[in-house]
Amino acid sequence: MLLDASLPAGLQAAGIVVESPWWTNKPMLTGVGRAAIRAVHEGHVAAGADVVRAATFHCSEAELLDLGLAPGSGTAWMVHAAVGVARTAGARTVVGSIGPSPHPHDWLVTELTRCGVDAILAESMPSIAEAVGVVEQAQVRTWVSFQVRQGKLLSGESVVDAVQQARRGGAELVAVNCGTPDDLEPVLAQIRESYDGPLGAYPDATDELMPTLRRWEATYGLQLVGGCCGTTAAHLKVPATSS
Repeated sequence: MLLDASLPAGLQAAGIVVESPWWTNKPMLTGVGRAAIRAVHEGHVAAGADVVRAATFHCSEAELLDLGLAPGSGTAWMVHAAVGVARTAGARTVVGSIGPSPHPHDWLVTELTRCGVDAILAESMPSIAEAVGVVEQAQVRTWVSFQVRQGKLLSGESVVDAVQQARRGGAELVAVNCGTPDDLEPVLAQIRESYDGPLGAYPDATDELMPTLRRWEATYGLQLVGGCCGTTAAHLKVPATSS
């Protein structure tokens, strides 16, 4: 499966400001902003993406309350709007994105389930505990992706241990993301030494993104590939081979 590229990068390319503390939540508040988000999703699908991530990476209840959204109706509306916009892009699969947070994820897991997402993707997870916590709370298909630096999670834990524990906890698929191809490839090789289950990877932007991903699919048997930071629909369109 081909995962989409970065929504923030696509919005920025269209002239939409994406910055803390609102991130992609701010454009979701207006019709013009929602149309811009939909256009990015549609561009990813047109480039071949099978899976689109709803704009819920920064939609923990605590984050939305800090933005001043009303408890209940306002916060839940943001999540449901993001999933609804993603649905209009025509992707085969729409996943609810959950990003790392010091706050519990149970509320967002519940709202994404109510939205009827095809799966939940807990991405850029920095620790085993946070990732497994999402998996254990979810009542729908759940994928987990870990952020890796110098061969380990940001917590310092082993990537191999993380993959195995996430799978034991119930994750349908495990991936690594948010690093350069040079960061992620040794990790993929390490994981495959002891794990033969569903695996994915989506690195940050590089000129050779699709050739790299197609090679990884063949070499490491990946079931999910795509783009992380800085990637756009253009990266997904690069052919796997050149004449």
